[in-house]
Amino acid sequence: MNMRKFQTILIFLAVSIVCFSTTQAEAVEISTSKMDYTHGDYLSYQITVTEITDNLAEVYLIIENKGVSTPLLTDIIIKSEITEITAPYPFDQAIWDYGEYALEVRYGDEVAKTDFNIIETGQIAIPYWINDLAKMWIVEEFVTDKDFARAIEYLIQNEIINIPLYDVTQGEKQVSIPNWVKQNAAWWVDGKISDTEFALSLQYLVKVRIISI
Repeated sequence: MNMRKFQTILIFLAVSIVCFSTTQAEAVEISTSKMDYTHGDYLSYQITVTEITDNLAEVYLIIENKGVSTPLLTDIIIKSEITEITAPYPFDQAIWDYGEYALEVRYGDEVAKTDFNIIETGQIAIPYWINDLAKMWIVEEFVTDKDFARAIEYLIQNEIINIPLYDVTQGEKQVSIPNWVKQNAAWWVDGKISDTEFALSLQYLVKVRIISI
């Protein structure tokens, strides 16, 4: 091999290494903790970078069947090669439809994407704020039966529990919830019974008119 050819090979290798290193330095990946979520689950994902820069990361939610892309979390400070993020609230059945979704991360000039699904499992997921309301309803006098009845109405209106329309009083309502129902709510708040068990118990109590709303 002559010297000129040898020098050409060395230059090619050097340029390739520099290009590869530059590409790797800005590389970013995003992955979720699992592929399939359901209502009541918390979205958890991690951002992985090969080099920490001064850039802030941004994560966008993509709703595949609607062609929608919306900011989910911006100004994420990357302090290490792996950044783990968990959503503060679980997937709410009244907000999140079943279907295909994606997360897209932008870090500097780099973009990465990962897919996830929200699937139906037959389990009921009661919105987190109703749990908070139930805690206050159990112990605080200023949270009335009527306040908790509004939460039950929300579950009915959003078809989280199924009550025929004729079982729900129209117009001015006389709210009646027996005190012992609070014990069921306390079991649910303490995690002794599941969302599904508590929701089905409310559904039954409304249907048989033990709870009137």
